[in-house]
Amino acid sequence: MSSQTKSNQLTEKQVITSNFNLVASGYDNPAQRYFPMCADRMAEYLKPKPGNRILDIATGTGMVASAMAQAILPDGRVQGIDLSTGMLDKAFENLTKLGLNNVDLHEMDAEKLDFKSNYFDYISCGFGIFFLPDIHASLKEWLRVLKPTGRLMFTTFESSSFGSLMPTFIEQLAEFDVVVDTSKERLSDMQTCETYLQQAGYSDVQIHSEQLGYHLKSEDDWWEIVMNSALRGFVTQLNAVQFAQFRAKHLKEISQLKTDKGIWLDINVIFSTGKKPIG
Repeated sequence: MSSQTKSNQLTEKQVITSNFNLVASGYDNPAQRYFPMCADRMAEYLKPKPGNRILDIATGTGMVASAMAQAILPDGRVQGIDLSTGMLDKAFENLTKLGLNNVDLHEMDAEKLDFKSNYFDYISCGFGIFFLPDIHASLKEWLRVLKPTGRLMFTTFESSSFGSLMPTFIEQLAEFDVVVDTSKERLSDMQTCETYLQQAGYSDVQIHSEQLGYHLKSEDDWWEIVMNSALRGFVTQLNAVQFAQFRAKHLKEISQLKTDKGIWLDINVIFSTGKKPIG
């Protein structure tokens, strides 16, 4: 890998981290309730047991970490890592409110873990893997710290997720010369997820999808998602005048999707798991 490529990746990582610092305070808003819903499902699928050691990668505001932590009481422990200090601060606040003291939070790069090999019973990563510059290398690194027969689970959005909301968002941003790069691998289909896990050396690979969607009350709920998620990073590239113009035009378009039930938010989640083989 050239030094220029490394530099570009570092810049990309810094931009993503800065963006998540910006949205941390509003990340847990009700419009984005698919995050805690998915966290609970991950814990249900993995079925961690009391005493287990769990690594939660891209822990964010601690939704997956808290779900896992409750399942492994009284003597199990979760290590939650993230590069965003804003998200980690929010995670600490959330965990304190829940009275959970079996989670340690670390500012750490998911591509270079500061943990010894063969240490964790489970690794979880909720909607974070597609932000990593080198997904394959990351999966290999995660395999290193798993115990033999330990299991990894990560979640991603299937390509159908967000329905017409996302294409509308991308198309209207393009009118203001803000380009959303859709070429980056997002692990948005089950076959791709399976291939990545197999190529990284995982066994007993299991992939399934589940619909966790719901109706938003109005276009204002969609705007809450835009401004409190990774999407905000694209909107903030607009100047003040452009921002106001885009917001008005975009929400007018989204409002036309509303029915008597509200605006359907399609959240089709891919749950991908793999096991570390023995030997």
